Amino acid sequence: MNRTSTLFLASLAAVIFALAMTSAGSICDNAPCENAINVSAGENFTIELQSNSGSTGFEWWTQFDTDYLSLVSSFDQPGNAKPGWVGVPGKKAFVFSAKKPGSADVIMLLVRPWEDGTVAEKKIYPVNIS
Repeated sequence: MNRTSTLFLASLAAVIFALAMTSAGSICDNAPCENAINVSAGENFTIELQSNSGSTGFEWWTQFDTDYLSLVSSFDQPGNAKPGWVGVPGKKAFVFSAKKPGSADVIMLLVRPWEDGTVAEKKIYPVNIS
C-alpha cells in the first residue's frame, strides 16, 4: 500500500471513529438523520443514494454494527442516458440484512478515496429491528 492510500485510510478511520464516538446515546442526537428503517430480523432492506462515481470519482462508503446488520450486496443503477452522454447521475444501492432484534445506525459517507478523507456528504439511517 502506498503512502497516499495509507494516509487516506487513516483519515477515513478517524472520521468514522469520531462519528461512532458521538453516538453515546443515539448518533441522531448530534447529527441530522434520515427516516428510521423498521425491519424484522431476517429481512433485507435497501438504501439507495444518488451517485455519479463514474465521472466524479465520489464513492459511498458505509459503516454499521455487524452484530445487527450485514451487507448482502451493493450495485450501481445507471441513470437514463442517451447514447453518447457522459456523467449522467444514477444510484448506488446497498442491500442489508437484519440479523437480530435491536437497533443500529447505517452511516453513509460520500468520499473520493484518493483524497485526504474529506467527507462531501454524510447520511445516517437509524435501523430498528424487531
